[in-house]
Amino acid sequence: MESNELKKINDNPLYIRYIENPSEEIILTAVKKNGLAIRYVNNPSKEAKEIAIRNNPLAVEYIEDLDEENSILAVRLLWNSLKYIKHPTEKVMLEAVNAKGWAIQFIENPTEEIMLKAVSKDYDSIKYIKNPSEEVQLESIKKYWAAIKFIDNPSLEARRAAVIGNEEAINYINFDLDELKVLIGDNIKVVKYVYDSIDADFVVNVVIEKVKEELIDEKYIKDFLELEILEMDKVNFIREYGSKKAKVLLVDYKLSR
Repeated sequence: MESNELKKINDNPLYIRYIENPSEEIILTAVKKNGLAIRYVNNPSKEAKEIAIRNNPLAVEYIEDLDEENSILAVRLLWNSLKYIKHPTEKVMLEAVNAKGWAIQFIENPTEEIMLKAVSKDYDSIKYIKNPSEEVQLESIKKYWAAIKFIDNPSLEARRAAVIGNEEAINYINFDLDELKVLIGDNIKVVKYVYDSIDADFVVNVVIEKVKEELIDEKYIKDFLELEILEMDKVNFIREYGSKKAKVLLVDYKLSR
């Protein structure tokens, strides 16, 4: 009788739904061929659960009392299987976002650790996070500046990090004039995107304060000198307003041309 049932299971593993009190051998044969067959198994063993998940991680949708070990196996094999895991543990959720940051969309009230893990894995997973902390914002932007596009009400530090990463970020953020001063001080090239909407003297005054700094970096001087939209005598400007270091960097720049 059982050999006949095994043959039917081999032909069609979902036939298990018609077998009353199937043996473990029949159950294992069925879920090995089609993991979703476990939906027709009452109180499957841990081994049956594992075999079903290895065949098809989405089998977790039909498994009651899913243990942590098999939950971790499922999310490692298929990150979005987390959606079907009831009451996942912290470890399971961390494994899921470590497989794919987007898994955070299936986590209610994620911890800071889970959020940081998610955005460090996939920067754009921040779009699934409500009110991310500044640390989470900065972590996602560190991965890729364009993460700023997905953040509602980013902090000033997050906006600064994005603009430092790429001046194009200015197109995706809001700012007032005081904040714009800071952003121009971080990356002079943002002026390309805002020049038509601000007064030229505004930019000049920001740059005056910037080039006075003793800690000004070489990149800022180079970007300023090569910024075509600012039509001015930049060399004399640095000679007049620049710190000692700014003037040294100017000389180095000219010698390198």
